[in-house]
Amino acid sequence: MDNQINEIMTTAIEKIKSVAESNTVIGVPFESKDGTLIFPLTKVSLGFVAGGGEYGTVKQFKESNRYPFAGGSGAGVTLQPVGLLKVKEGDVKLIHIDDKSPVEKILETIPEVIDNLAEMLKKDKEK
Repeated sequence: MDNQINEIMTTAIEKIKSVAESNTVIGVPFESKDGTLIFPLTKVSLGFVAGGGEYGTVKQFKESNRYPFAGGSGAGVTLQPVGLLKVKEGDVKLIHIDDKSPVEKILETIPEVIDNLAEMLKKDKEK
């Protein structure tokens, strides 16, 4: 029985590996017309279950000296785009594309707003 369960699990894990390779999480980069490199970012979620056992009647056991084996496995995979990594002239920016609450979006933009305000104040002082 152990070999049969190992076989089921090995086959299922090999199939899952082909989905969850590194090119799935951080996609193959592409270049835009202005020379910006863009890397797609994906969240990969995997679920896996396998099981089995020996089931049957006493008659089946007496005929073959073991119970028949029954087993199975299942897996679920979710691929969710979460953002883009934008690289241009040494500047790296993460662009989120997942659903966020308005509060999360505001908190995320605070550093950019502060930088803009600081730049505006600096220009006012120069005048």
